[in-house]
Amino acid sequence: MEAKAVNSPVLNVRKYLPYLYQYGIYIVFMVMVVVFSFTNKHFLSIENALIILQQAAPMGIAVVGMTFVLILAGIDISVGQIMYLSAILVAIAMEAMKPSGFLGTPGSYAIIFAIAILTGLTIGTINGLVISRFKIVPFIATLATMGIARGIGLIASNSRVFFVEKLSPVSNGNINGFPVVVIILLVLAIVFDYVLRRTPYGRQLMAIGNDSAAAQKIGINVRRNVLIAYAICGTMAGIAGVLSAGQVANVAVYFADGNEFLVISAAVLGGTSLFGGKGSVFPGALIGIILVTTIVNGMTMMNASPYAYKIVRGAIIFLAVMVDSINFKGELR
Repeated sequence: MEAKAVNSPVLNVRKYLPYLYQYGIYIVFMVMVVVFSFTNKHFLSIENALIILQQAAPMGIAVVGMTFVLILAGIDISVGQIMYLSAILVAIAMEAMKPSGFLGTPGSYAIIFAIAILTGLTIGTINGLVISRFKIVPFIATLATMGIARGIGLIASNSRVFFVEKLSPVSNGNINGFPVVVIILLVLAIVFDYVLRRTPYGRQLMAIGNDSAAAQKIGINVRRNVLIAYAICGTMAGIAGVLSAGQVANVAVYFADGNEFLVISAAVLGGTSLFGGKGSVFPGALIGIILVTTIVNGMTMMNASPYAYKIVRGAIIFLAVMVDSINFKGELR
């Protein structure tokens, strides 16, 4: 006599767990959107959607860079202080331009963004060199450059508050009602998504992230690729710093403090693995930062306590890392 299969509720639940792990974050997000929309009737308006995109764009640029590093199974916790140093150096340069009347001209903006890019590129390249050449653990290497960048910024600024309202045309301006900063993000996302998906370099990054030793054996230049990835990450953080400063119109000592963890969690929420070999710029990185920004925006419209933001930020990081760890253990593979 054949034994009948037992239709256990536990087995049925386990069958759907992979989908819950994969899409659970989006379910939570949708629930929060519904709650926010009932709390404030303006939450689902087009105007608020554009505000969310504008607020998300600078950090989204940093997330694009972080995606390249995480795909390598690396990490860069210096991005927040790269943003700070970039903004400080730009603010000092802008102050020097004021007496001449040069500030506000197209040439001045070219210099401003050149400073931001070179600042991020320099620190990113240093990170890449010490990690690829000297085999220093990425967390420790970027922890060191994080402190160095912070120290240089504090010395250069003498802990002053700089006002950078002249950056507003870029950070807060719009073209036919569409934020300029979002256009910058989209252009960079398209370019780097192409690099990641369609070029040999992108495929090599994935291979290194999956198995660095095996990638080395088949002829991939691991050192060079790691160096380039950290240089990209630093450069994107430098650009993000100047655009973020323009949005708030000032650079104080607490500027960009803790942003590195928000950038990392947004990348992971978008599907990039902390364990390497998996990730995307579009839609992954963009979805991640929009999720985070939407939640903060909704809390603001609810008049939530400012202290609650840190709790939410911590919860987002915890949730992102937990889901990524479960995925890596094989629950979804």
